Parts: sequence; C-alpha cells; structure tokens
Amino acid sequence: MKKIYFIAIVIIISFTILLAIELNQWDNFQDNTTQGWLTGGSNPNPPEVIADGGPEGTGDAYLLLVSTGSSFAGGRLAVFNNDQWTGDYTTAGVSFISMHMNNFSTSDLSMRIALRGPENDYIWSVDPVLVPQESGWITVQFPVQAADLTGEGDVTATLSDVTSLRIFHRVGDEDFRADTVTAQLGIDNITAAEQPLPVEFIAFNAVTEGSSVNLSWTTATEINNHGFEVQRKITEDTEWITRGFVKGEGTSTEKHNYSFVEQNVPEGNYAYRLKQVDYSGIFSYSDIIEVNVGVSRFYLSQNYPNPFNPVTTIKYSLQQTGYITLKVFNTIGEEVATLASNVEEAGSHEVGFDASALNSGVYYYRLESGGFSETNKMILIK
Repeated sequence: MKKIYFIAIVIIISFTILLAIELNQWDNFQDNTTQGWLTGGSNPNPPEVIADGGPEGTGDAYLLLVSTGSSFAGGRLAVFNNDQWTGDYTTAGVSFISMHMNNFSTSDLSMRIALRGPENDYIWSVDPVLVPQESGWITVQFPVQAADLTGEGDVTATLSDVTSLRIFHRVGDEDFRADTVTAQLGIDNITAAEQPLPVEFIAFNAVTEGSSVNLSWTTATEINNHGFEVQRKITEDTEWITRGFVKGEGTSTEKHNYSFVEQNVPEGNYAYRLKQVDYSGIFSYSDIIEVNVGVSRFYLSQNYPNPFNPVTTIKYSLQQTGYITLKVFNTIGEEVATLASNVEEAGSHEVGFDASALNSGVYYYRLESGGFSETNKMILIK
C-alpha cells in the first residue's frame, strides 16, 4: 500500500511541475528579489533589483541586466528562469510573454526569448523586438506560438514541456545564444498573457494652446479595455504623475478617438504618455511624446536658494530661439563667471552656479538675448 501511495504522490508532483506556468502570472520584483531570474554562476554581473525608477517611477522596483561586451563571462546580455516560467504553456493558454523594458544603453538591442525543452533543445523567437537606445520604459511582447518560433527541436512538444525561459539579445535568428554587447537593460512586469496587450494605438498627438495641452489618440482595436491614465512628467525628471483618466470602450474592433485637455500647465518642457489598463489589471504604455508649453515672454527668475553657499540655481525663460549670455558680476562691475554663451531654444531653462572660488558678498547676474536684458542680485554667504 505504501508503494501505491508513493507512486500516486510522484505522479501528482510531476503533473504539478509540468503545469507550473499559469495564465496572467507576473514578476514585478516588488519583493526586492530577482524572483528566480539568473545569468549563470560565472557571470560577474548577476541581475540586480533596483528599488526605484521602474515604469511607475518612485517606489517601483525593476530588474537590471548588465553586459560588458567582452569575450569573457558577463559579455552577453541574457537572463533565464528555471522556476515559475516552466511547464505546459499550451494547456495554460499562454500565447504571449509581455513585459516592460528600458534600454539605458547607447546601442539598440534586438531582444528575443528562448524556451528549453525536456531534452535540452531550444526554440526561440523568429523575429526580434527592437528596443532602441535610451528607450525609456516601453511595452514589449513576445509571441509564444508555433508560427513565431524556430529552433532545434519540435516546437509544439517544447511548448508543452518548457524547462527554462530565456530573455536575450541577438541580432540573427540562427541560435539561442546571446550576442556580445555593452548594455544596461531594465525589465519589469513580466507577464504570461493569453492574447496581445489589449489596445492597439495608431496615433498619439499633443498640441499646446497657451498654457493648455490638448492630447488626442486613436485606437484600432480594444480588448477588455478599462481606460487610460494620462501621465505627465517634466522632461528631465524620472517620476510620472497621473493627471487624469479617460474611460475606454471595453472590447471593440472599430476605430475610436479620444482626447484629454490639461489646463494651466506651467511653462516648461514636458513628456506625456498613456497608461492603458484592462479590467483584469494588466497594463501597458503608449509611446512618449514631448511638448513645450509656450513661453509668452523673456524672464529671469530670482536664484534659489538666496542667500546661498556655495551652489545656487538660476532659471530663465526665452520667448524665442536665439543667442544668449548669462554672466555674473561683482559689485564693481567685473565679470567673475560666464554661465551660458550659446544658442538656446525657446522655452524654460535653468543653470547651476557654483561660487566655491568666490568670496562672500553681493553679486549680480545678467541675462541678455537679442534686445532683452535683465539683471538680478544674489548674496553669497560662506
């Protein structure tokens, strides 16, 4: 009787392992672990969880991959998982692996996935997904259907018994081994999906009118679409702020047009994106568009902090593109620093001033551009 029970337990365990993958499972790294994602024992640059700066900005953790481009260990960009991403993809109904990626590098990356079968044979993506240099966070989808995969073994059989999932950079489709490349890649929200992400965008535009930003976008199809969070950030910042929500059309195969107007936006350069959310909580992002909220006049702000020691910031606005100078003078009119002397575009700007080499006292800074000139006073206290 004990042998019968033992056999039954082995069968149940084996069956459970085979079905480890589950539809809609996802890895978001918020527990500050790599959640089983590895690069191999000899790699000097193992995956690292970064606690801040993911797609959601402040407090959103993500997985960082680093490759050196050398011919030694750590020179190739690849990561794999032998745990929760194994099992029967076909029975689980998984047709796509989607995730967010951020290419911090100065080279484009050709990303693919590979799946290992029980006989250690691999299948991998026929077509790569191009993640451009300095991409910011974008949504990436890898189909895991027979027509989209090639490799060493039987594609259908491997999809029914996956023993490892690999994410890697490779330009050609002749192998599952990663190419050498110098790169840093962020990955987040790895998701097992039944279908492509729910919304297909065909346009996303922005027009400014005074201090208002008019956003418009068009979708070709929508599946289970709850709606769109409109998010904005100052161009140089990393944190996105939600400015509003526009309800979606649920499921539709027809084209739909949407719009959102944000009023009383301060002068400056901004980036906007849409966070599309479906009814099950799965989300994706649109492309990012940048806008300049028009400057109506030349303006030189008071430096901040003031008084200061020894560093302060000076902000100014230009109504039109042109050659400018921003200089600092002492109380007898001698020039002590040139902070800008170049052509700058219309819009809002700022520059830092380090007065470490100067003595305490009163100083003046003057902005000149075309026929415009303005001078402000600042106080250095050491």
